[in-house]
Amino acid sequence: MKKTSAAHIRLGRLGEEAAVRYLRGKGFEILGRNVALKSAEIDIFARDGASFVLVEVKTLRYRQEFEQRPGAHYTEEQRRRQRRAVSELQRKFSDADFPFRHDLVEVFMGRIFPVSIRHHTDYYKYKHFSA
Repeated sequence: MKKTSAAHIRLGRLGEEAAVRYLRGKGFEILGRNVALKSAEIDIFARDGASFVLVEVKTLRYRQEFEQRPGAHYTEEQRRRQRRAVSELQRKFSDADFPFRHDLVEVFMGRIFPVSIRHHTDYYKYKHFSA
């Protein structure tokens, strides 16, 4: 494995760990991580009250001289996979009214600890998601 790939994977894992701690602090129940479905892999599958939440985590190294958002790296193909994942979960639970939402957590990592975490609730419904 290339060193850059390994560094990228380590950064993503650190971001997911930070996102899990952050969401737990907000009262979320973490049901699963890196949940593999036929249609997609869910970074974090959680429950927030009565809603199930499919959380996508995007992580970047914080660089003061750049104003970049981790969420900008979320592609249309990834969004399509998320939509298919919801349909798959609805079929699995035999519930067309499966209460769910899609959240995005952006993590800006410093050398060791997160510098900033931004949680966008129901991100796809209001920003990019069209069913």
